[in-house]
Amino acid sequence: MSTQNRVITATIDHFPDGEKSFVEIPFEVGSEIERIEVSYHFPFGGGGSVIDLGVARNGRMRGWTGAERGHITLEEDRATPGYEPGPLAGAWHVVLGIVKIGPNCKVDVEIRLIGRQRRWLAGELHSHSEHSDGGVTVLDAIHRARASALDFLAITDHNTVTQNDVRPDDPGILVIPAMELTSYWGHTNFLGLPRPVADWRCRSPRDVAEKMAEARANGATIVINHPFQNSAGGRWQSGFDVAFDALEIWNGNWSVMNEQGLAFWQELLTSGRRVPATGGSDFHLKNRRRHGRPANRLCVEGMSVSDILAAVRGGRNVVAFAPDETMARPSSEEVPDFGSQIAAGREISVIFTGLSVGDEIRRVTEAGVVEVVPAGDGPTLRLDQRFAGRFVRYEVWHDKEPRLFTNPFYGE
Repeated sequence: MSTQNRVITATIDHFPDGEKSFVEIPFEVGSEIERIEVSYHFPFGGGGSVIDLGVARNGRMRGWTGAERGHITLEEDRATPGYEPGPLAGAWHVVLGIVKIGPNCKVDVEIRLIGRQRRWLAGELHSHSEHSDGGVTVLDAIHRARASALDFLAITDHNTVTQNDVRPDDPGILVIPAMELTSYWGHTNFLGLPRPVADWRCRSPRDVAEKMAEARANGATIVINHPFQNSAGGRWQSGFDVAFDALEIWNGNWSVMNEQGLAFWQELLTSGRRVPATGGSDFHLKNRRRHGRPANRLCVEGMSVSDILAAVRGGRNVVAFAPDETMARPSSEEVPDFGSQIAAGREISVIFTGLSVGDEIRRVTEAGVVEVVPAGDGPTLRLDQRFAGRFVRYEVWHDKEPRLFTNPFYGE
């Protein structure tokens, strides 16, 4: 999906109310727009003009930076410091503050409306900070995620939401508000809301299910974490007839609990359940893990938190060893996304990149592993097939170490 960009220009050289007044330039923004960019220029220095800049949506100011910045951007979940992120669709105005009018003063304004685009993003859905037991500040966690080449980060501290109150001025990464519900009967992430439940305390597996239902009703995306973790509270004991959107099949370093999680996910798929898979580093400073190992490589249709979580729920996810190494994706825009329904007999094509000598690609259906293809000598390989059966998904392994798991294509 790609929407054409629009550019609006205006030159202001008439100031009817003189100095200490405002001039407004109107423009409309539709739901197809993911980012607003505003640039302006006026004679300054020896020219003596001083013109301030701000923007308003539906009559309410959404930001103001005086004459400090010549370029600002706004998105749903991030914006230039001094401006509020939030909804974009509506009636907007560039607001010019006319402080001082110098000789031959004119103001050139350019408004760029950037349409929503389909793109692949890499990120972390399970990590911690000092707001529970993570051992690093929120800002340090964000810095580490940026250093790991991630586009988004969820800080899922245990039974607390205070980490969500820290809003960094960092336009290079999206921070997803989140919380890990940590009960005596298993752990589950609530993604997308700064306060997903009124009270996290659970006194029974039934309470866990009720908290999950409450969080989903409030709009959270829910992921059951490390269902086979070898601890009394970490192992999932609240059943799978609960309100959840995805299952974490790869938590941190590959281990027996992940092998069990992968096998159980295969059982769910074979039984007819359509359960998206995710991964997460479960970063704590003390466990010496790194953000984005493993990573979620998501095909998103925009740049907002809601776009990312829609991709999680839709299964448009490749759970990969790293954010910038081995990858699999449909070969073209004509091939449906992972997580899609496919008609029997339709040809599907997947391209694998970043392969190494010794890697093998496994094609998995409800019958188990039905094909194993060696990677060969090159870093790229394409697999074509005609779809049949209940589902098909792909894995890449290097000996006993996984490199990636795709979500399935499903039969109609």
